[in-house]
Amino acid sequence: MDNLVEYLNSPNISDLGENAFILLELVKSKKNSRFMDLGVRGGVSSAIFSYDSEKNNNKIHGCDITFNQFYKMGQKFVNSDYEYHLSDSVTLGKKWNDKPFDIIFIDTIHAREQVLAELYFWSNHLNKDGYFVFHDSHWENGRETICGRQFEPIDTSITEFFGLPKSIREIRDYEDENLLIKHCPPSFGMTFVKIKNLNSIQKFKNNIDWNQVFEVRNWIVELIFNTNNKDCISRNWGLNYNDIECEMLININ
Repeated sequence: MDNLVEYLNSPNISDLGENAFILLELVKSKKNSRFMDLGVRGGVSSAIFSYDSEKNNNKIHGCDITFNQFYKMGQKFVNSDYEYHLSDSVTLGKKWNDKPFDIIFIDTIHAREQVLAELYFWSNHLNKDGYFVFHDSHWENGRETICGRQFEPIDTSITEFFGLPKSIREIRDYEDENLLIKHCPPSFGMTFVKIKNLNSIQKFKNNIDWNQVFEVRNWIVELIFNTNNKDCISRNWGLNYNDIECEMLININ
């Protein structure tokens, strides 16, 4: 525990800030649980999920399109049974056929449509009273820009998908018969969404124009994975394109 706290407090390790310890408290309350880390990067969130994981019989999965940074940083905190998924997060959610999760952490591309596409599939793989946890949900810069195209931020995705009466930035804390939400603005923001009623998932999905969402998601994937595209943005990311599971074109009928 001391080593993990020292790691979380180290400079230039994480931008989770104080929210790392809020997430850690949630993890410490879980036993016999399963966690999915979407957007592993350096592995800080996976390190948090791995706290006492063997003792508490918790299982951790991580998904990213490269684990190079993770191998240098957070890997030392995870157990040998940590499960790696070299995959596009939306593709993995679409194809997932294993057990559901108790916490799904989302910290991938900070664009409305990307997060909504993840929610479309991963909301099918959450246990009752499970959590979605979103990082960068109170990002002051607000918008991701990709190839000159500006996107609505993650807080917009959360507000729209869950049909909240106003922006999560304004609500902060919220509860109804289906949801319990805690929104933490510091350190770029972290939002904890507990799903109390799994039957509400389909109602949430009815809030969104999914054809529009996946049209944009497919455009983003094209820019990342098609190296023949002159605007490809990942040429210097060191990706092993042939090893990454990615469904380039996903359509929702």
